[in-house]
Amino acid sequence: MKNNGPSPIACDLTVFSADTRQQLAATVPAMFQAVQRLRELSDGYALQFPNEPGMFMTLANFVEHERQCCPFYNFTLEVEANGGPLWLHLTGRADVKEFIQTIFQDLHLAVANGLIQTGSDADLAEIVDKAAPVLAHTIAREPSVE
Repeated sequence: MKNNGPSPIACDLTVFSADTRQQLAATVPAMFQAVQRLRELSDGYALQFPNEPGMFMTLANFVEHERQCCPFYNFTLEVEANGGPLWLHLTGRADVKEFIQTIFQDLHLAVANGLIQTGSDADLAEIVDKAAPVLAHTIAREPSVE
């Protein structure tokens, strides 16, 4: 189903069931820890991942879930030839890049400012606590610019 208007730039983690939240809590921080390189794009970021068994499916699973809570993203999964790395592109309209920078730099502040909606769910607060340092480390990498 396609919505005709642009969605707000806010991540709604409350769309996930308790089981899905637990799965995401177990896989997403490890996925971001595997980032090898960050590439700044004009409309977002590209994250390089190792081309190892299971990584493509991990990234595809991430996109499958992320598009539910963050429908404003454009996603691209790129597989380089000859066993090269995998790339996850997170892009979108003008304010998407700023959103990415904000959530990666200070996930707790993004929650406090309503950019990420967790409701009153303790599980979601725990996920944010686990993910915040991993995302901060990812964005702290010196990005290459394209």
